[in-house]
Amino acid sequence: MFGSSMIEVAIGVIFVYLLLSLVSTAINEFVASCLKKRSDILLEGIKNLLNDQDFKGLAQQLYTHGLVQSISKEAMNPKKSNIFPSYMSFNTFASALLDILASRGAAKSDTDIITKVDEAKAIVVAATARLAAKPDDVELQKIVKDAQAGLNLAQSTLATAQQVKQAHVDAETKAQKVKDPKDLEGFQAASTALGIALDIGRKFAAEFPDPLGNIQKAVEALPQGHTKESLLLLIFRTKRETALIEHQVERLHVNVEKWFNEAIDRVCGWYKRWSQKVVLLIAVILVIAANADTLMLAKRFARDSALRASVVTIAEKAVQNPAGNPTDSTKAKQDILNKVETLSLPLGWSPEKNDPGKSDQVPNDNDYFGWLLKFVGLLITVCAVSLGAPFWFDALSKFINLRGTGTPPGESSKSAPQPAKS
Repeated sequence: MFGSSMIEVAIGVIFVYLLLSLVSTAINEFVASCLKKRSDILLEGIKNLLNDQDFKGLAQQLYTHGLVQSISKEAMNPKKSNIFPSYMSFNTFASALLDILASRGAAKSDTDIITKVDEAKAIVVAATARLAAKPDDVELQKIVKDAQAGLNLAQSTLATAQQVKQAHVDAETKAQKVKDPKDLEGFQAASTALGIALDIGRKFAAEFPDPLGNIQKAVEALPQGHTKESLLLLIFRTKRETALIEHQVERLHVNVEKWFNEAIDRVCGWYKRWSQKVVLLIAVILVIAANADTLMLAKRFARDSALRASVVTIAEKAVQNPAGNPTDSTKAKQDILNKVETLSLPLGWSPEKNDPGKSDQVPNDNDYFGWLLKFVGLLITVCAVSLGAPFWFDALSKFINLRGTGTPPGESSKSAPQPAKS
């Protein structure tokens, strides 16, 4: 049973499905590359995740961050438009986002520092008044000196905080002027302004012992929406999970990575649905152009033992190819295509005149039933090819293994009773 021609016919048909699926996938990848579909869908996903549909806020700053720019093509070429990455790791996303938020949060510290400056001024005034009453008191002189030093430090810190705040205001202003992601001049100006703001902000934030507090301030200043709610939830969860301040940012980094991964799963779904539609369209065009009629192919493989044997041989080599799975390896895919060129598959709309299966390949003009079967056969192939190359490679492997478990012709069945030994 397992070595019957029926399985070989199935192997031949499935091999053609695999071949057409590989071609469809290659065309789909080419179309996606030309349209930059992966990078566009990733951009839309991050804009949605960061609640920045206009691409003038947090999402744009993420894309202008150095970590993301480093994986963007043409990012360092001032004469060419920046080509956004098609993929972004969870570590890159979390590191860039938290760096931006920490710097922006440090810029929000000027209010607290102003209060400290006012307190330091009050201490200086009080100490100076006491010293005026006792000008020769050495201890009061020291108190006034220390109070003045504290005031100078607070004022210097306030000046730095205001500098950080102004730098981020300038960066946000530049971001608002970006017309769209392809605005080369505006995007580069926004990237430069953000780099300056982040550099100043990092140095300023390093002076504070509560980095998670800086991030929380930046999140609280975000517009109302799912991004703000999600990040605040992650911050509160981090505080519950980790009490030690020095480990809180590391824990938050892990939580943001998980948040991003969950969002990217949905984004991958967007791309798969788009890809399925494109593959289906490509399959329709390819199957009709190749006249890949499943019913006709099954008849031909069942009738032509030589063709069937050739296809089965190539199918076996494709499954056992040392170059790897043709759905993953370009070399393995090319090996299959090279071997297929040696076959005379019954494809196309112009069969040989002496071909005995000509009527199966192209029905006569007045053969309405034949054309109906042709339509059904093509439709079956289109539906099959739309399932994708990985599906048919797995199916082909199973059928090859099934055929291999049979008893070779001329040999007794392995399961048959053995004659008794004398």
